[in-house]
Amino acid sequence: MKTLITVLVITILASCSVKNSRTIENILNSSFRVYQISGYQGPKIDIKKDSLAQFLTALHYNIPLSEIESALKWSSETMERNINALIDNKLLLKKGDYYQPTLGIFNLERGNLLEEKAQKVANEIADSICNWLPEIKTIHNEMNISQHHDFRELSLFYLINVILDNFQIQRVEEEFLNQKRPLRNGSRYYLAIVEDDPANTTEPFGMYGNRGLLWNDSTGICVFGNKRMKSNVGWDNYKDKNIHVFDKHDTQLINHKMPDAFFPCLLDILKRNKANFEATYRELNFDEEVSFEEFFIFWYHWIYTETADVLIAKDIIQEPQNEMFYYQVAVNFLNQ
Repeated sequence: MKTLITVLVITILASCSVKNSRTIENILNSSFRVYQISGYQGPKIDIKKDSLAQFLTALHYNIPLSEIESALKWSSETMERNINALIDNKLLLKKGDYYQPTLGIFNLERGNLLEEKAQKVANEIADSICNWLPEIKTIHNEMNISQHHDFRELSLFYLINVILDNFQIQRVEEEFLNQKRPLRNGSRYYLAIVEDDPANTTEPFGMYGNRGLLWNDSTGICVFGNKRMKSNVGWDNYKDKNIHVFDKHDTQLINHKMPDAFFPCLLDILKRNKANFEATYRELNFDEEVSFEEFFIFWYHWIYTETADVLIAKDIIQEPQNEMFYYQVAVNFLNQ
């Protein structure tokens, strides 16, 4: 796969209520996940460890270093070492007398607003997908997998993962954003801290994503869904799951023909809404933290998740069992 979302979970205590300003105690009693989007590159430090995600979140709220150091029980040497490591990895910037995180901090308040603001464009995309259903179904009928599984059973995979997310997102980067991923300490990747509501039975904000489970020279086994979480015990054990197999011929079609068919329509919708995307970027002050491109690529996950919800409500998409779709592809054909 050209892009995989790796979800790293930080399990803390039960979340406190979200406020516009927060204390370090509130942050330490909240739950956050670290989301990374990259090919095979990533940061040279793991911010899910050593309370680094909480540290960055506290800086986002302008909490004094002395309060953070005390709450985390860090020595001054530990504080200095962690600050230097974050700066070296381009995840922190010193501005005068304070430090500014340089990755997106998607707290509950921001996330809820992004979910709300995603609805308009998600409805546009959903309507366009409905119009394109005959063409997408025709491509499905060209696949060998259609002899064993009908379109409806594969609808979440096709209409979200293939034409919007994992098989499409590189095109969104290259032709809509027209920028390479941020270069940080020799690696190019997107990184964000996303707050999780402990009452959720899914990943934060119900976001769908893709995860590779087995990868070798000839086969890739992946899962697409929104319950890649500890409470869903065994989600990453593919051996006892119903795996949908796309052979070499089918893998070529889901990697090229199907996403290619819908991309011009998707690109047109994104371009028409770009001014609104940029306004939201500034309105929520992400322009003080990350590039528009890094902000948007994460918000795009809210957008296609909302699109999935719209299509499920319209009964165009059938939710898979336990909201997880397991599949196998011929990886040696993915880039051909």
